[in-house]
Amino acid sequence: MPTALHSLQVQREDTILKILAEGEWIGADTVPADVAGWQQRGWIFGVEAEGQRYFARYQFDDRDQPLPVIREILAELGPATDPWTIAAWFHFPNGWIVEEGGTAPIAPKDALDHHVAVVDAARRFRGTFGA
Repeated sequence: MPTALHSLQVQREDTILKILAEGEWIGADTVPADVAGWQQRGWIFGVEAEGQRYFARYQFDDRDQPLPVIREILAELGPATDPWTIAAWFHFPNGWIVEEGGTAPIAPKDALDHHVAVVDAARRFRGTFGA
């Protein structure tokens, strides 16, 4: 029988694989040159998988510039020990964000045009990151 720690590690790895498979990710070799500075200033986030750095495509506009709402969300979320925690927050449905006229929760990455709701959801989530 696996230990609880091993079980958590397997669950984390499965979650990472799901996020990668279901999202659109840009490798560090194909992102704009300013990406390192943007990440350092907290305008975007990146994750690592299999020794490569990746950035979620939804963080950028059509001109490959960071969306201002991402900066606001990251500021509200606060620091996270593990960037995959941030990726998971954006990826999975959030009970504080629903489509207009609906009741089903939607993922923050799919609600970036609902500025107030998505920033408020990040504010409510702040400080609940786990290690």
